[in-house]
Amino acid sequence: MGDTKRPRSKTQRSPSSNSLKTDRQRSQSKADAQTPDVEPEPEPIENILPWEVFSNEQITELIGCTPTEMLTKLCSLLPSPNTHVNLKNSIKADLYLLLLHFAQQQKFSVPQTGALLTLYQHVLNMVLEGKELMDLVLDTSLLLTGRKELKPGMKFDFYSPDQVSKISEYFSRGVFQHFKLYRFSMLQEQDQTIISLEKIVHTCPPQGSFDPPPLAEAISDHDIETYLNAPPPESPRSEEEVEGEEGEEGVEEPVEEPNPLISMANVQTVLDTVGTDIMDKFTKDMKNKCTEKENQYMNRLNKVKKAID
Repeated sequence: MGDTKRPRSKTQRSPSSNSLKTDRQRSQSKADAQTPDVEPEPEPIENILPWEVFSNEQITELIGCTPTEMLTKLCSLLPSPNTHVNLKNSIKADLYLLLLHFAQQQKFSVPQTGALLTLYQHVLNMVLEGKELMDLVLDTSLLLTGRKELKPGMKFDFYSPDQVSKISEYFSRGVFQHFKLYRFSMLQEQDQTIISLEKIVHTCPPQGSFDPPPLAEAISDHDIETYLNAPPPESPRSEEEVEGEEGEEGVEEPVEEPNPLISMANVQTVLDTVGTDIMDKFTKDMKNKCTEKENQYMNRLNKVKKAID
């Protein structure tokens, strides 16, 4: 029998084709290993100037004002209305006024003053949230030294070391030293006393009427005296009261006659007699005491004279 050749199946591949496939896979895996996926670098966030409380123009205007004008503008910008009766608003306006005065003394620039106001507002908000003193001190130190951002891109990195020490000293002498006082004054609810609930509604006079009304419609003085200002009617009295008054009128009480022994002349005579006796006794006592003192002085003078001789 002769050699017979089997037909090659369609799915069967030659060894050369299999080796080429494995080589391609290896080269692709090496290429993938050599070139890893590179994540895109995040774009740097620009440092945002912290205008959280006032704008640039408002701070410039406030720095150039006197303390009295500054307080008035602060009350309208914060806002803090009714500072004459609302204790919390009054305290808030005064705190920002002192802070701006401190910034004027240190000659801070407008961005530095705005950042200081924002930091101070952050500290007061922490007090209102009920944070402890150590949390305030730690958070403030991290923000001032630039190791923490208040918000993404909001970093306090434009203060010099000397300015940072001045700000830290200001905070330590104020809100840190009197922390309990700040917390009590800002969290304590103010008592309100309602003086009166009376409501007065003023309405316009009707159309076509006179306001005030004409004098021709006024009431005359005679009518006022006769009808309006008349005395109130007397209440009816009982029969017992009437009989009692009649009995009192019928019985006349005897009038006491003055005692002839008590008169102004008798009183004057008694006073003169008593006064004379008292003055005589007083005069004799004074005379006796003077005579005794005079004798004592004469005896002493005689003794001194004898000692000299």
